[in-house]
Amino acid sequence: MTQNLNIDGALIREAQIGQAGRDLHQIQYLTVNESFSLAKLIGHRQVKPFSGKQEYRFREVLLNKVKQYWIKGVLEKSLYTKGLIDLGLEERLDAVKRPSSIVQEIPNESGQTLPEGKSVTDVFNQMGKGRTLLILGEPGAGKTITLLKLAQELIARTEKDLSQPIPVVLNLSSWGNKQQTIADWLIEELNSTYQVSKTLAKVWIEDQQLLLLLDGLDEVKIERRETCIQAINQFMQEHGLIEIVVTSRIRDYEALSTRLELQGAICIQSLTFQQVKQYLDRAGEQLEAVKTLLQEDTTLQELAKSPLTLSVMTLAYKGKKLEDLPNAGSKEERRKHLFDTYIERMFKRRKYEPRYSKVQAMRWLIWLAQQMFQKSQTVFLIERIQPAWLSNRVQKTLYKFTPCLLGVIICGLIGWQIHKSPGALIGGITAGLPLAWNTAEIKPVETLRWSWQEAKKFLKNGLPGGLLLGLIVGLFFKLVKTPFDLQTGLQLGLLYGLTGGLILGLLGGLRGPDIVIRTIPNQGIWNSAKNALIIGLLGGLLGGLFGGLIGEQIFGKKEWLQLGLVFGLVSGLVFGGGQACLQHFTLHLILCSKNCIPLNYVRFLDYATEHIFLQKVGGGYIFIHRMLLEHFAQMEPVFIQPTSQQIHQSTDRNNTLTEFNSTNNLKKHTPCQTPVENNIVCTNCGRTNPANFNFCTKCGRRLNQALSQD
Repeated sequence: MTQNLNIDGALIREAQIGQAGRDLHQIQYLTVNESFSLAKLIGHRQVKPFSGKQEYRFREVLLNKVKQYWIKGVLEKSLYTKGLIDLGLEERLDAVKRPSSIVQEIPNESGQTLPEGKSVTDVFNQMGKGRTLLILGEPGAGKTITLLKLAQELIARTEKDLSQPIPVVLNLSSWGNKQQTIADWLIEELNSTYQVSKTLAKVWIEDQQLLLLLDGLDEVKIERRETCIQAINQFMQEHGLIEIVVTSRIRDYEALSTRLELQGAICIQSLTFQQVKQYLDRAGEQLEAVKTLLQEDTTLQELAKSPLTLSVMTLAYKGKKLEDLPNAGSKEERRKHLFDTYIERMFKRRKYEPRYSKVQAMRWLIWLAQQMFQKSQTVFLIERIQPAWLSNRVQKTLYKFTPCLLGVIICGLIGWQIHKSPGALIGGITAGLPLAWNTAEIKPVETLRWSWQEAKKFLKNGLPGGLLLGLIVGLFFKLVKTPFDLQTGLQLGLLYGLTGGLILGLLGGLRGPDIVIRTIPNQGIWNSAKNALIIGLLGGLLGGLFGGLIGEQIFGKKEWLQLGLVFGLVSGLVFGGGQACLQHFTLHLILCSKNCIPLNYVRFLDYATEHIFLQKVGGGYIFIHRMLLEHFAQMEPVFIQPTSQQIHQSTDRNNTLTEFNSTNNLKKHTPCQTPVENNIVCTNCGRTNPANFNFCTKCGRRLNQALSQD
């Protein structure tokens, strides 16, 4: 049968018709009985143009956030900017699963080195519309920097024409923490990272207005990586016009059986010996010892092939004498010494006054790195600290009951201060009782824009629940000997129930702005506190109004205006964000008491940023590189008494004590009771790890459970 397809009135015969977006080869020899419009075939895949000044402003704000967070905040402050080297690229088409028609028509040139000077932007632009790309490389090869350079070019293009898809940088590490689709994950990440409302994020994804730059596939939990690739492939099938770039460490990606269905793949090549030599020559005489050792030391040559470790060398070994540099040991041992020296050097930066002892700072950095490594997080947000970060059952039990106890006490005191009566006291305590249902996850309340449609949904549940609460309060008055009889108790319970139900329903109609312009550390909790006060005042107003109407007009009791005000105020405080604040405050205090974090966490994180351990990304923080995070995560802190010559101590798996003094000499004292092992095999995945590692480098599971501390 003749194959016909009508595209806007034009008839095409005997054609290979392609699905819009990814390529024009996916649908081959399509047989149809009648003409139909291509727009109907792919209607849900069309990119909808944005309209209106408001959306123009939203797009402008998001684009500026991506630029400030990742280009100004990370790329331009990266160690790589100290002396940029043009990285070679190699085409790796065998790393992705392409449509069979593309494989037949395009010769497989996998492994071909691209011409010198050809950038990832050039490769990406040559793909045309619907382009998708995988960037591979060894650890420290420059995958994230390459991705951010591409983002920089795409941002510059979009600034000139805001109708273009908005480039958005996101890290895949957080995807594996929940069972969800890529679309749902994107909505959450856009909301938490860039403060885009979930409603607007959903619209942008459905209308395919974003260009996704997804960093760190290898940072997804090992048991979830295959599923992550499948989810990305499924997402691309459902959103055929969205352009995507993904990065991953090459060894971790090659170990997987599933392949990303992308148009192309490139691998960043290691630095050549000549490139390393030229880089060190530009650094001057202060790296003369490194240049001398590099001539004969093959292990050092291997380390220097990584742009990251080469950049770290220039900071750690700057001004060192030849005899101060290690010239023996395995590659892993030498890398460990390099990062230890870098850490020591950064603590001695004279530009900033030391606000914390080195022992304290190391303790907090190690704990943060271990938590981020175990939870597969790359960007750390203070408001994202959850009860799961607590280490033992005692701490978790304390966390579960403390917010409820504090909340009930505070609510009761508020009630007593406003109206010194048992009714006010019980009303305040009753309004605080919902804190007993302490959720496993802290959810900040950042919503303050009204939506009647949303309010109606919550009113259906809020009013019946409030009436039930009123009945319970009435019975409580009867069972517990109070000045009120059963009738009065039921009447007061009705007042509390209606007030609480209405407040809960009305709160459900509040929604935050589509996109927040200003971002500060711990913004979610600060917004929750602010909203709790606002909603508390509104709740008090409603409670007073209902108390006056019901109490005075129906039951003839004038003092109920104050009782209603008490219950409304406290209910608003609790549901308006007070619960999240109490939970966060309790969790923060528990972690402080265990010396896991300082009391003023923002001040310390800024301190770590000044010393080039962290980088600030909007309201969050990241380690300057994943390898430094992994290095900190492998360390085990030990508390010692400070001395005039501050010495940091850490223990390896065999309790081997390691000292790092001001000369950066590595000194080991091995206990005679435990023999030193060369490596340890992970019981979960079978990966062989160095003996002093605390976590498996493949699956992230803890290797030395015996040394884990509560």
